[in-house]
Amino acid sequence: MSSHASSPQSFGVPRISPTWRDERSHPVVLPQVEAPSLEGLSVTLPTPQGFTADQVQERFLELARPHATEHYRYPTEQISWGDEVLVNIAGYSQGHLIPFSLHTDAWLPVRPDPMLPGLYEALVGRSPGGGVVVEVTLPEEYPVESLRGTPARFVVQVQAARELKYPDFESEDFLLAFGRGHTLQEAMRDIVRQMEDEAAQLLLVQAQQEVLNQLAARTHVEIPTELVDEEIRRRWSASEGRSAGQLQFTGPEREESLNAWLKDADTRAEVEHRLRISLALGAICKRDGLTLTPQVVEKVLRDQANAGGLTMEEMAAALRAEPRNLARIDQVAWHLMAVDHVMRQAKIQIEGR
Repeated sequence: MSSHASSPQSFGVPRISPTWRDERSHPVVLPQVEAPSLEGLSVTLPTPQGFTADQVQERFLELARPHATEHYRYPTEQISWGDEVLVNIAGYSQGHLIPFSLHTDAWLPVRPDPMLPGLYEALVGRSPGGGVVVEVTLPEEYPVESLRGTPARFVVQVQAARELKYPDFESEDFLLAFGRGHTLQEAMRDIVRQMEDEAAQLLLVQAQQEVLNQLAARTHVEIPTELVDEEIRRRWSASEGRSAGQLQFTGPEREESLNAWLKDADTRAEVEHRLRISLALGAICKRDGLTLTPQVVEKVLRDQANAGGLTMEEMAAALRAEPRNLARIDQVAWHLMAVDHVMRQAKIQIEGR
């Protein structure tokens, strides 16, 4: 491992090589960046808030989901509220595919979605195995700003549906299997404690992001348009582009999908911001003489193995089989080390404390 942890790699990590390539091998020359100062980085976080009863109940059902039994509905049965449906879905507005709306083989719950009012309501009472076109009006809070308040049409193909039946939550068998207490009240208190721990971790993530935002503001560099385009293409290829291929979209349809991503102002701004942070971290690594250690790489490997339910031996075998995976581990390790170095210089405090 130590022979592999000697130098930073390519895009998305602190130090970046002179050229960057996406999966289609389009080279882009990276700009030179002067490492920003780490002096005076400071973040004040809001005081953590409590949870509503609905939030706790939602988390409880999420955690209890593996204990529910599934009944797959026959084509003659009707879809009901609370079911899960396996769908292919695509949204259109003003005659064009809506960015980020294309999904394939996605299991989704049948319940109201404030971002897509009326969409899942239209599935109730229908049978699995069919298709439906649903007309909706996108809300003012819709993520794509240019489409807020506009009419949209969603084409939904329902491949399958399943009914969920939860056990008696107060039964001894369920509580034993759930493993969070001897009574339902104990289980709910344990869930609240978990949510509080997650909220504390989220605050740390928010602090880290705010520090990186400050770092980006101190990094004076013009990000090449071509670099932003290439990163958006890479993201599209790994997500909506893959779905477009599964749905056998034509060349022009795929191009329209990609162009919707490329033209989305929020996406371009977010990608440019992340590139700026990445370039800044790379320059800091070089200026401060950071060296990637085997311990950092091992931590990343263990985290990746745990996330995939693998042993370290299985993870090692997967890396040997696909060298690109090893490069990705190296990139993540460089990034984590650089962020940790920056966060050690920052002052973090909670509002009112």
